[in-house]
Formats: sequence, C-alpha cells, structure tokens
Amino acid sequence: MLKLKISIFLLTIAVFSSCTAAKINKSSMANYKMKYELSMPEPSTHYFEVKITANVPDNSGYIDFKMPVWTPGSYMIREYAKNVEGFEAIQSGKKIESGKISKNTWRVKVDGLDEVEVKYRVYSFELSVRNAHLDDTHGYANGAAVFMFIPQYLNSPSELKITPHESFKKVSVALPSIGKNTFEVENFDLLVDSPIEIGNHDILEFEAMGVKHTIANYSVVNLGYDPKTLVEDYKKVVEASGSVFGGKHPCKEYLFIIHHMPGIGGGLEHLNSTTCQTSPDAYKNQDKYIGFLGLIAHEYFHLWNVKRMRPIALGPFDYENENYTNMLWVSEGFTSYYQDDILRRAGLIDENKLLGMLASDIGTTENSPGNKVQSVAESSFDAWIKYYRPNENSNNSTTSYYTKGGIIGTILNLMIIGNTNGEKSLDDAMRLLYNENYLAKNVGFTDDEFRIACERVSGLDLKGFFKNHIFGTETIDYKKYYALADINVSFDKLNLDKPYLGSQIRGKMISRVDKGTAAYKYGLNVNDEILKINGKTFVNLADVLENKKIGETIEIEVKRGGINRIFSVKLEGNNLQSVKLTPMRSTDPMAIKRYNKFLHLN
Repeated sequence: MLKLKISIFLLTIAVFSSCTAAKINKSSMANYKMKYELSMPEPSTHYFEVKITANVPDNSGYIDFKMPVWTPGSYMIREYAKNVEGFEAIQSGKKIESGKISKNTWRVKVDGLDEVEVKYRVYSFELSVRNAHLDDTHGYANGAAVFMFIPQYLNSPSELKITPHESFKKVSVALPSIGKNTFEVENFDLLVDSPIEIGNHDILEFEAMGVKHTIANYSVVNLGYDPKTLVEDYKKVVEASGSVFGGKHPCKEYLFIIHHMPGIGGGLEHLNSTTCQTSPDAYKNQDKYIGFLGLIAHEYFHLWNVKRMRPIALGPFDYENENYTNMLWVSEGFTSYYQDDILRRAGLIDENKLLGMLASDIGTTENSPGNKVQSVAESSFDAWIKYYRPNENSNNSTTSYYTKGGIIGTILNLMIIGNTNGEKSLDDAMRLLYNENYLAKNVGFTDDEFRIACERVSGLDLKGFFKNHIFGTETIDYKKYYALADINVSFDKLNLDKPYLGSQIRGKMISRVDKGTAAYKYGLNVNDEILKINGKTFVNLADVLENKKIGETIEIEVKRGGINRIFSVKLEGNNLQSVKLTPMRSTDPMAIKRYNKFLHLN
C-alpha cells in the first residue's frame, strides 16, 4: 500500500523531474548548444516572447531556425509558423541578416560567428491541448506551438528559462530544474513533449506506484471538488493503468495539467505529463465525472502505449511533414478501449456500465456507413487529411480509428482470453511489445510485429483476422467473439415501424445526409434549407413524421443555390440498430472464468 499525500500549495514555483533524465548538476551541463528563454511581459496581448541563443554549427555560413508544423499525438498539419511575428537575429547587440526561405524556416547568416541570438513573438490565444494560450489569468505553452529548432541540434541538450509575468506565481512543467525557473532539456523531442502551465493554479500531489504525481488545476472559477476524493480516484486510475504493463513505473515524476473552461475538452499525451481539458462542472455530475476520469485514464495510459510502446513511425519525429502509420487503431483505439477497462479495474464503474460502454461503441461503428468504406488501417494512415478535417460526408466515407480501434482491441482481448481459457489477455501482448521493443531496444513495432505479438500470446493465426477486419472492412462476428467470454450480443432495430428520412437538420438546414437512406436516394443535399413539407411551412421534422407511414411519399420544398426546388421522397424504415451486451450466466466453470477475466471480477 503506497502512502498517499495530499497538498495544495501556494508556492512560487512547482517543478518536476523528467522521467527519462536524472537531476542535472548545473556545472556539468554548462555547454548547451541552445538556450531558450520564454517570457510574457504583456499577457493580455496574448504574445509569448521567445529568445534563442545558439552556438553556430561548425563550417556553417548560415543557421536555419525551423518551426514545427504539427505536434505529436495530434495528427494534422497545423502550421504553427502562422503565429510567429517579429523574427530578428542579433549578434553583439546588432541585427544581422535573416529572412524566411520557406513557410516555417528562417535563415540567419552567421559567417565568422560563434554564437547567434534570435528573438520572435508567438501569438497565443487558442486554449487547446495542441496549441498555446496566454491571457491575464495564465499562460500555457505546447512546445511545438512556441519553440523553433535547429536541425543539427535536434538531439542536443538545451536550457529553458521561463520568466513568468509578475502576476503569475507558479510554473509547472515536467522537466528537471537547474535553477529558479530554469530547466535542462535532453533534446528537442522532450522540449516539445513538456507542456508548460504558468499562473496561479491549484496544485495537488500524491504518490502512486512509487512515483510522485502532481495535478496542476487551472480555472477561473471555484471548481468545488473534494481534494481527498479527487486524489484517491486519480490514484486508482494510475494503479489500474500500471497493472496492464506491470514492472517499474517508467517515470520518476508525472504531471497532469488540467484546464477547466466551458466548451473545451480532450487531452494530449506527453512522455512525462499530459494536458487535459474539461468543463468546470466536471466534478458536480457523476456521469460527467466518470467521463472526466475516463479522459485521465486515456491520456495516462498513453505514457506506455504511444509514448514508449509505439508504432515505428511515431518517434523519432519529423516535425516538418506528416508521419504516416497504419497503426493509430492501436495507439489511440486500444487506448480508448483501455480507458474504460481501467475504470472497471479501478472499481470506478461496475461490469454492467462497462458492457454498456462497449455496446455503445459497437452501435456507433456499425450504424456508420463509412465503416464499410474505410478500413481502420486506412483511417489511421489518412488521419492527417480525414479524421482531423471532417466534412458533411465523413460519416458516409470514414471510420474512427478511436472507436473501431477500440472494438478491435476488445475482440483481440476476447480471442486471447478464449483461446487460453482465461490464462492470458490482451495485457500480455501489450506487455510483450513493451518489454521486447521499448525496454530492450527502444524501437517502435511494425504492423507485422504487432500481429505476431498477438499470435504469440493467443496461440492463434491472426493473418485472416487482420486482413479482413483491420486492413479490410468485413463485419465482425460480434456474437461469436463475445460468446468466448459468456456474453450475448443482441442487435435491435430502432423504431422499426416508424418512417425515417436519414438526414440531420439544424434549424431548417440539412447538415448531414446518410448514405443509403431516403434523403440520400431522393436527392436531398447538405445545406438545403427546408421551407415546406406537403405545402406546409416546415417547423420540426419529428412532428411531420409522427403521422406518416413507411412507404408514404412526401413533398419537400427546399431552397438550394438561391432557388426553390421540390423533391418527392418515399419514406423508408429506420435501419439503425441498438446493441446490447448481456451475460449468458453459464454454469460451466471455464465460461465463468473467462467472463470474470474479461470483466475483472476475480
């Protein structure tokens, strides 16, 4: 039993050790290739100011300073250089020649120089986990959105000095301190991977798995949580997550940065920390609170799955281009499965709640036409252009590597449990890859290596399963696989006897048309404004369909492209399905063992 310590600090600074580097003796790290300084003299203007002092690489007539175009964990080109202003290069107090040579590259002439200094400002007013935000209440910096790099020094240690605005009393970052507000950074990857929270946030601390954990809670309102309860629940999530991989925790310390603001949500994983965003009322409603703890579980699980055990394409990173992989269904999808599974292991939800979550994911996926168009491997590869750039047709043409990947993880878990009679599970495959690829060699895994690991643990030949369901779009036999854990799957039509148009409507505008439905077949389009149905002014679709029957034809008048058009639409039935998972309650001891293994009922 680990000792629990809860403390809320009103300290000047809170700093954290890196999970990959020991404490640094300042005198032994005096010769940095680069030194970064981050300041914020006028927070209300939303500009961070950055100064970089760099040694000139040998035999160089110039240095290229480059801004990342994306941040690891969020697979979209974001063009952070668009927020950079006022770049200038200085030597001995005088400006020297510099200029842009590409969208994200500034070239500085350094003939005959040993050292150069550059300064620039970054407009920072997007409160998201993948960007930077600065105002009079706090500062938040995702490294990729703020710091430039020199290609020759990507793997070199550097120094980071933070100068908070005088109104900000705390700095939270998962880096080792070498002085007041000054940190040693092992390489540029770690600088990008160490988000910074600056302000007057509340701080909680606890110990779990032998590791100090810190929670930095930013909010502009009183959150009203009970510190003891919150920390106990975090601790449960931490220990349940660690039980998957076993062994020693890979971190020396870990930091949670939590932003609380209406209308925001989501998280982003980092090597030794995470940033999560939620509503200020997350602690006041049980369903919202469980959802929030699921987010914490998701991002925390990433410290093993993605940040260490990872597809071969995801590290070291190319910060100027897309980094393609077929395996986000493992990196994000399996993490989505485990986030719910971890809540069950931790005793934060019961087995019926978990079964409901798993059933909901099946329904979401199987009710999406895109599930039969795009494989989960293709979804992973095309995340850069599709998942993060959805349009009105995305539901018809894409599938989510989060949700479908989570389903694949569940099914593989069931297959392993079934074929080993409950002796092994997906945990063993994850642990195998973590130990053999990360701990032993610190390399990522290939597509084939992942499949082979699952085969080694399960004793099954999985080539056909991977071909059909991961690189293909064949429907999974849910009943077959869930029966391995003594669970029945039932599919029921929603409102079977009621007519269904097959479109989503916001106000009077059609915002989505689902493939194969009446709206799709009879010509209705996204952005059509519905004016009348059967000659009557349109108010609400549900009211119109209430007294209609399947097979009945209605006349829908819409405005499209500035003209009115009328479409005759023959109403059809609703093909959407609801899914339910229920225990079979077999008396066979082996069936009971597999059921208990799957739902952690030992």
